[in-house]
Amino acid sequence: MATNSEKKRREKEELEKQILEKLKKQVFDKDEELKSHQNDKSVRDATKEALADMTALDKEDVQNLYQKIAAEEYAKYEREQLSKKTRRNTLYLIVFVFGLISVSVAYYFFRPKPVLFSYTEDFETESSIFVDEESYNYKKTIEDGALIYESNIDEWCYWNSSPVIEFPDNYTIIAKSNWKIGSYAMYGINLIYDNDNYMNFSLSKEGKANVSVRDNAKYTDNNWNYKVFTDKSNAHTQRIEVNAGQYEYYIDNKFVRKGRLAPFEFNYVGFRLCDHQTIAFEEISIKNNDTGEYIVQESFENPTPSTFSDWDVDSKFSYTFLNKNGKFVMNHNEEEYCHRTEAFLPTVREDEKWELSADVTWKEGQPKDFGILFISGDGEIGELMITNAGKAIFKVVGQDNKVAYETNYAPTGFVSKGNDTHRLSIKSLGNKKLEFFVNDKKVLKEKMLFYKIEKIGLITCGTQIVEFDNVKYEEK
Repeated sequence: MATNSEKKRREKEELEKQILEKLKKQVFDKDEELKSHQNDKSVRDATKEALADMTALDKEDVQNLYQKIAAEEYAKYEREQLSKKTRRNTLYLIVFVFGLISVSVAYYFFRPKPVLFSYTEDFETESSIFVDEESYNYKKTIEDGALIYESNIDEWCYWNSSPVIEFPDNYTIIAKSNWKIGSYAMYGINLIYDNDNYMNFSLSKEGKANVSVRDNAKYTDNNWNYKVFTDKSNAHTQRIEVNAGQYEYYIDNKFVRKGRLAPFEFNYVGFRLCDHQTIAFEEISIKNNDTGEYIVQESFENPTPSTFSDWDVDSKFSYTFLNKNGKFVMNHNEEEYCHRTEAFLPTVREDEKWELSADVTWKEGQPKDFGILFISGDGEIGELMITNAGKAIFKVVGQDNKVAYETNYAPTGFVSKGNDTHRLSIKSLGNKKLEFFVNDKKVLKEKMLFYKIEKIGLITCGTQIVEFDNVKYEEK
């Protein structure tokens, strides 16, 4: 195969041949022209001086004509070469652009689909990002032959009461209890006229005892200098013997103190405890000392519905959140408050386009708000909530837990009468656009931007029970 330089050498030789051929042609043409004008003396004289031996031109004229022809032909050659190079480069460019377009088109059609982040919580396993949780002031249940009483707030005391009792002049009260867990605060029995007038007979896990009286605004709390027991047993028996307005107080048959009863009548007997602790009250009785009859005799061994009502057995919890049977059940018990359960996403999201959704089922209770929420990186909370009465609302809650913005309630057309499941969705469409859906029906829209999505959550308000399922966050 010829090299590039050899190819150019041949092209130049060919060009020289072309130049010589043109030169010969023009010289002979010129010679013929001169011969045909022999009568023109000036031309004939000039021709004689210019012609060479073989023609009518001399060597200088031939050389000048050669240079002129050569200049023209070389210029033409360079133009042709430049034209060829331009066409070749243009072809290369076209091929390159076409290849680039082909690669781009191929990548567009055959590129791997981007992996979009998605997280779904279906509550089918115990390892949910939403944890079981309970908040309460006190709880009362009957279990294993005892009234289990729990209190949960520091420096607060709670008590229950029996049915109305007609107390005789002389009687004996016996109460058996078993300390379970918690602080060493006071617990015991109380004799009650009403919520402002009562008398407490208390003991503590430390083995001390106390008698105190509240008479309207006046509260008398006798000292705790009575060290009654030092054993490590948690089971103790209180006994109060009343005769003609005087009492004697015993713990485990050990005398504690005696004195006068409070200056008012009693209508109830009850159990009382304070601070964080759990006590099992196992037995209580009141016996008429004059007749030997029992006015009250309760062991809680075989409770009936009347037992629960007679002894005011209930659970005053703020809320209970429980993963149960593949659902997340939120049982809320404060009429004027809302409570949220929140969970971090596996990673902090900075998505512009996303959707948060969940299935919600209103079970029973007040027609209060419930729904789904997200929390941005700066602590702002966005809440989409509906009511079982068929209304929807969107709220923005600031870091101070105060509502910074809220829409008016919007009708959804969906009313829950119990066990009706609805799908709630919050969609971020980009360009600060938010849309809110109930069962794929758009009910609200807002123009807002939330930077980073750090948490998602659920919310219930008022006294109601709501089930949640299939909580999902996904990029779009």
